[in-house]
Amino acid sequence: MLCVNKKITKVIVTAVILLFIAPFYKVFAQSKYYNVIRLAGQDRYSTSSYIASQVNPGIANNVILASGKDFPDALAGATLSKKLNAPILLVDDIDSPNSYEWMGYMSKHLSENSNIYLLGGEGSISNDTLYGLQRYYKNIKRLGGANRFDTNRSIVNEMNVEIGTPVVIVNGFNFPDALSISSIAASKGYPIFMSENNSIPDTIMNKISSINPSKVYIIGGTGVLNGNIQTQLKNKLSSINDENIVRISGNNRYETSLKVADYFKSDSKNVVLANGENFPDALSGAALAAKLNAPTILTDGKNISSQKDYIDSLDSNNVTVLGGQGSISSDVESCFNGNKLDTGGSFNGQEIIDLKTADINNNGSLENLILTGGINNNRNVTLYVQNAFNGQLISSKLVGNSYFGYGQIILADVTGDGSPEIISIAEIGGNTGNETCDIETANENGLVKIDPGFSNPNYSDYDVSPDIFSFTLNCNTLNMYSNKFGKSCSVDLTNDTALQTAIAEGLEINPYVSDGPVYSLYNIGNDIYGLKMSRGVSGSCHADSIGGFDVYYRYADGIMQLNDIGFNSPYPIQ
Repeated sequence: MLCVNKKITKVIVTAVILLFIAPFYKVFAQSKYYNVIRLAGQDRYSTSSYIASQVNPGIANNVILASGKDFPDALAGATLSKKLNAPILLVDDIDSPNSYEWMGYMSKHLSENSNIYLLGGEGSISNDTLYGLQRYYKNIKRLGGANRFDTNRSIVNEMNVEIGTPVVIVNGFNFPDALSISSIAASKGYPIFMSENNSIPDTIMNKISSINPSKVYIIGGTGVLNGNIQTQLKNKLSSINDENIVRISGNNRYETSLKVADYFKSDSKNVVLANGENFPDALSGAALAAKLNAPTILTDGKNISSQKDYIDSLDSNNVTVLGGQGSISSDVESCFNGNKLDTGGSFNGQEIIDLKTADINNNGSLENLILTGGINNNRNVTLYVQNAFNGQLISSKLVGNSYFGYGQIILADVTGDGSPEIISIAEIGGNTGNETCDIETANENGLVKIDPGFSNPNYSDYDVSPDIFSFTLNCNTLNMYSNKFGKSCSVDLTNDTALQTAIAEGLEINPYVSDGPVYSLYNIGNDIYGLKMSRGVSGSCHADSIGGFDVYYRYADGIMQLNDIGFNSPYPIQ
């Protein structure tokens, strides 16, 4: 039974005669103001990247990768994601077109020292993907086994669960009930164990025994996990009896979802809505819901009557909808009175290309950060800051340009004041991957730009002079210099096939600074970040990458000041 210890505001609603009511939707009293954010991409992988950037909009020290083709590994990883403060990214093979989405997130939000956890064996995430990642990152760990139960045990082993911690049992071959509990279990640090319908596998039972839990939660009715599970637990665990085994279930997955949320009542201001007919969006969303300490409420994507009644009873006014309209209809959003924003939707007549909700002033007030752009907007990329509680526009500013409407917001403390700055990066376009970058700090007067320290600065001024970087190419050797920082290096290009072919054919070679600028952040220390700008050097042709450089900026005296430079190459550096 639903019990809510909250004052209920009585609202007198004027009756309106409706000429037409869609048959599957209830008309709700619009008495409560909601901030509704939809995180959706073109597919499960891009949606996963949007969700990940909400879980960690800055630099992630840890990230969890799980297969986007099946559900077990990611479900078991929800509690690990909370422990590590790590987003869960759904991945495909590294050479598939889908890799653009998750590799794109990693390129902006991970450092070379970040930890990457692969959930599942080679059948889930291939060794080719592992080897591809090892080209860019050095701290990669696979948590896998011969089957889903072995992988489940490996994931829980990584968590170092304390003795006596309650545990959760779900059916390992059916995802809906597990989706409902995953974020709550993660918030509380309860490991999730998968079981067969009528028996807990030995590998799982042995791990549960080693934890000696003080309580066991069984999620789902006896049709999902039958009574033999309870008997097995009582026989194997001396500390467990009927009083500390709790079964939570409903007549269907949606009722179970509400009963789980009601049992573990949260005081969070947030609720996450996910489709209960399919698994991908909710898998990534478990990490976000856990971070928000929010329940995950399942819907069939169309009907939301009982879910809306329950959400109205909570002290929650932020609703995050996971997935596009193919997953959850726009009619579901329409049931909530208030502000509604969708990635890929529109704001002020412009396409939304990124969206974040955060407390950018650390004052307890949430703001929506909205990045808009695209071909139909004169290629301008604009940042809007909106009050999430009432929808009022606080500030707006032109921050870049993009031919194709690609861009993202990264949040990180650049100034060291404990509040995040807003870094807007927009991809200009072309085959060089060049980007624009803008850094804004927020105060009571709106947005204030942090300049790169040049005269007449604008969003494309992070570039370098010959004094900062120069190079020469002499036959098989690339020499790179920085007079400003007193640095130099040589690169042996004898194994560069394209260059050697051009030399053998007597072709004219005109090396030049090509790719970039491309922007990312680097950790200065104490959760303070600087800006890294990277460019490449091409040899015999544009595709012939022979070297490059990274310049590092950090905040000082009110501006971003050039601090250091580093050289790089796919070939040996001396």
